[in-house]
Amino acid sequence: MPYIPLRQIGSGGLVTDQNPYDLELTQFPSGNNVQLHDGRIGKTLGYSQRTAVPVAPTHIQGWMYEGNDTIVIGSLQKLYRFDGSAVTNVTKTSDATNYSNSPRWQSEQLGTAMMFNNGAQAPQYMLPSGSRFADLPSWPSGVTTKCLKPYKSFLIMAGYETSSAEHPYTVRWSDEYEPTGVPTDYSITSTTNLAGENVLSGNNGELVDQLTLNNSQIIYAEHGVFAMDFIGAPLVFSFREVFSDDGIINRGAVAEFFNKHLVVGHNDIYIHDGNQKQSIVDKRVRRTFYNEIADTRSIFCQTVNDRSEVWICYANADAPNSQSANRALVYNWAQNAFTFIDLPNVRALTVSETLDSGGGWDDAPGTWGQSSKYWSNASQTTQANSLRVFSAGYVDSKVFQMGDTHGAAGATINAFLEATKIDLDQVLGKATNNIKQINGIMPQIEGQGTVNVSVGVSNAPQDGVTWQSTTSYNIESDHKIDVRSSGRYFALRIESTSASDYWRLTGLDIDVQEVAGR
Repeated sequence: MPYIPLRQIGSGGLVTDQNPYDLELTQFPSGNNVQLHDGRIGKTLGYSQRTAVPVAPTHIQGWMYEGNDTIVIGSLQKLYRFDGSAVTNVTKTSDATNYSNSPRWQSEQLGTAMMFNNGAQAPQYMLPSGSRFADLPSWPSGVTTKCLKPYKSFLIMAGYETSSAEHPYTVRWSDEYEPTGVPTDYSITSTTNLAGENVLSGNNGELVDQLTLNNSQIIYAEHGVFAMDFIGAPLVFSFREVFSDDGIINRGAVAEFFNKHLVVGHNDIYIHDGNQKQSIVDKRVRRTFYNEIADTRSIFCQTVNDRSEVWICYANADAPNSQSANRALVYNWAQNAFTFIDLPNVRALTVSETLDSGGGWDDAPGTWGQSSKYWSNASQTTQANSLRVFSAGYVDSKVFQMGDTHGAAGATINAFLEATKIDLDQVLGKATNNIKQINGIMPQIEGQGTVNVSVGVSNAPQDGVTWQSTTSYNIESDHKIDVRSSGRYFALRIESTSASDYWRLTGLDIDVQEVAGR
């Protein structure tokens, strides 16, 4: 019988919550350290150590402005600035000064300035030309907030405290300010400014986070979501409840992409446009994700636009520190599909410049056929790769650069895809009860190095897999795998363990024939 072509293998990502025999050929029921690469599924890109940090970093933020791009790193009690070569202490007043315990900073770039907020003290502020952070100018005495973000020409607090009272359901905002500066007035009793506050329904729990979506500021409570819209004086803002059947699980567990928000709720991961919401994990990876979470404080999201991805980071039971993410559920919105990858125990991710002047096209190693880089995500500047993802490695006290190697800071990456109940009924036009025999497999796979390809069989949906052969397949020189396996269901596993190899799978050609109809 001639080879039967199977195409777009894995383009539907991982679907771990369904029975393997119910899946399409485009979906895999199991896998790790794989990502979608322009519609192809394969080994994830790795990461390298960029710099060591004097103490364990709890936050990281890219600081981008023309001519002097740097990264700011937060720790439990200090702030540091990294310019690509040196890490400098920029804590306010002096190197000896300590902030209150700051397990997870919140940060924003305001114009060309940087703001860091730990929720226990006055927010910190620094201009590009500065040498140290200082208290945000004009900040009201005794006021603290765990969530402070810009919206339009205002700074917005989602919940706040004073020295005498807590206001967990209140949105408070500053007076209007120029984009090149910061607010000079936060007085909510003044009649000569636009500063004010509004108490939202406490039925949805405390306010947790906020993020701009189109022209609205979306306010996230524990069990509900509100929209805040600018309407001008005298009321300044209007508020409306968007929905009340879910909220957000942790501060930072929301990301913006393609005029939508992706939100990790308490029982579901959903996207919304400010009006309607939709689950994106139901019957796919929801059960797997929520069962794996070791500590909800570890959950945060990061958009990686050049890969059309949102990384949903979290710690599972294997994490050496329960508040630091060792895993990510990666949502590729172009494919509407999920994969899982391992992370180096991080508290935060950020997108920033490469922080050095090297990296032109002439400096790119090897050929484009050997490279893991893509024209679609390369900067249209003199640098081969302009924007990169950096992480705050809390356990190792390191800053890592993500997606720039095929290893894990020099160590190997174990990447695999596995399907255990391939029945081929739709391809062959035969009922599943037929016994089929596979005599050969020709993988459509690109990359370099070797992968191990294992083939197994089973005869019933509930049966375990009998793995019958494993072949070391050289991607650059081999073209066929000879097997002789018979059963109603076939199993296939593709695996690599390397710090340098990479692979991307697009299809399979299978030599298969019916040998019994029983």
